[in-house]
Amino acid sequence: MEDYHDLQNQIEGLICRGHLGHYLREPEEATPHHKEPVKRQIDVIFGGPAVGGNSFATRKAYTSSMVEKHPRPEIEPEITFRAEEVEHSHYDDALVISIQVTNARVKRVMVDTGISADILYFDAFRRLGLTERDLTPMASALTGFTGDSISPLGTTALPVTIGEEPRVKTMITTFMVVNLPSAYNIIFG
Repeated sequence: MEDYHDLQNQIEGLICRGHLGHYLREPEEATPHHKEPVKRQIDVIFGGPAVGGNSFATRKAYTSSMVEKHPRPEIEPEITFRAEEVEHSHYDDALVISIQVTNARVKRVMVDTGISADILYFDAFRRLGLTERDLTPMASALTGFTGDSISPLGTTALPVTIGEEPRVKTMITTFMVVNLPSAYNIIFG
């Protein structure tokens, strides 16, 4: 049964990336949120200690331990925390999601409510098919918690879709584009 669920998840991934579209029937009635099909997918662009270690074997073991082996529930559960859970949490895992940016599925998007900027790393920027012409210059710098700073390459405003039908939110997000290595493709502030 576990192999069946793994296969089902792999097939769903291929469908999301548009590889099996010719096997799918068109819906009889278009939904109000009908969008272009996803034309590309951006997975992990950089490894390291944040994703389980420096070697391929340790990252693979970490990923295998973190990946769910069963399909997603049809109704997403609501996530709530009691006050004592928030104050005395024993977990330090980041909230990492996948989103759609323009026409690409982007994985490894970290949600960090402690920062005030939305960051798009340059490697992901290029893999989205964007060029320097898509950047708007900016004069300010980003400063990290250690006091170091970096000048972003510029900003770019892109349509971002979060969620899946029937609960979808699409918005235009202005990202600061930085040329740094990262275990993530995007950081949402």
